[in-house]
Amino acid sequence: MTEELIKAATATFHAAGHKPKSISAVLEQIKADHGIEATVSGGLLSLKQGSTTFDLGTVVSAIAEKHPRLFYGGAGTVNFKSDLADDPQAKVRYIKEHGLPAWDALPLNEKSPNANKVVTDQIPNSEMTSQEYMRLSLSEKSDLAGRIGAVGIQKIMARKRK
Repeated sequence: MTEELIKAATATFHAAGHKPKSISAVLEQIKADHGIEATVSGGLLSLKQGSTTFDLGTVVSAIAEKHPRLFYGGAGTVNFKSDLADDPQAKVRYIKEHGLPAWDALPLNEKSPNANKVVTDQIPNSEMTSQEYMRLSLSEKSDLAGRIGAVGIQKIMARKRK
């Protein structure tokens, strides 16, 4: 991905009101989900599938709704203060919605004391750490074990924190 593409995509996503955690991950997700290619034309982001050009706002909103974990600012899904580390507006929104005591009660990050008691919206997958795996519900663990098998679970349990 070129620097020009990253700058154009960053400006476009921010203008659309979404702050991605990783521009390249979002653009890759758009391509994987919809086959839409991102290009730069005159310094502006363009999203195309063949000869069809897509409305940027619509695509950005759709991908943010489908994959909220790719973006900062989901004040309703904050589990740690670090979830909003680079997003002061989302922090303010969280405090307005939930109050300062709720903000103060949040662990700083996953390695903080009492962080293991936080229930996250982690998507069960074969690349998660053992700590993330231990927070899953019994049904999520069973479903994951059915998909990746005992060897996959052993690999997860052998993995340390990120």
